[in-house]
Amino acid sequence: MILVAVLLLSLVIALLRGGKLMRLGQVSLRGAWLIPLAFLMQVYVAFVPAKQAQGRFDPAALLNIGSYMMLLVAVVLNRRLPGMALIGMGLLLNAAVITANGGFMPIEPHIVRRLGHEDRVQALDSGNRVYQAKDVVLPREGTRLWLLSDIFLIPPPFPLRSALSLGDAFLAAGMFVFLQRTLVLSSQQAATRGT
Repeated sequence: MILVAVLLLSLVIALLRGGKLMRLGQVSLRGAWLIPLAFLMQVYVAFVPAKQAQGRFDPAALLNIGSYMMLLVAVVLNRRLPGMALIGMGLLLNAAVITANGGFMPIEPHIVRRLGHEDRVQALDSGNRVYQAKDVVLPREGTRLWLLSDIFLIPPPFPLRSALSLGDAFLAAGMFVFLQRTLVLSSQQAATRGT
């Protein structure tokens, strides 16, 4: 959810800087079909009704990991576009921690409480899935690659209660760069050519 907010904010900033939305339509994405398919898989994983992660062969976990692999392939295919290196790094970091922890993003019980999301888990016991997220509750000592998990809280006054991973920060930076360079710089280059 936080990445959608960052995407929209980046878009608004680009438009305020004189960017043109039609420039997005001029971007030629290779393997573009991979992106919506991967996001649909992630939406399914977030809303699948399982209460607990079922281990490495949990179908939702495999779908989640598979969605990250598809997104990484899309990034490699489009590596020359602005911001793709940052987006790729973010996806790689998130894929690493998710894969290392059974297919879901680890989040500590105290972070779930601070977000006010206790109603989204059966209990704050280790291994319980967080409904409407791709998270699994794990204590710090039980989390592999802990530093890459959802450990950063978004502080007030930001209206969306959310936690970020280091990979999410790279993804947000990459999306910002992509939109600014695509919408604004392309518009400026076109204006320069016209004079």
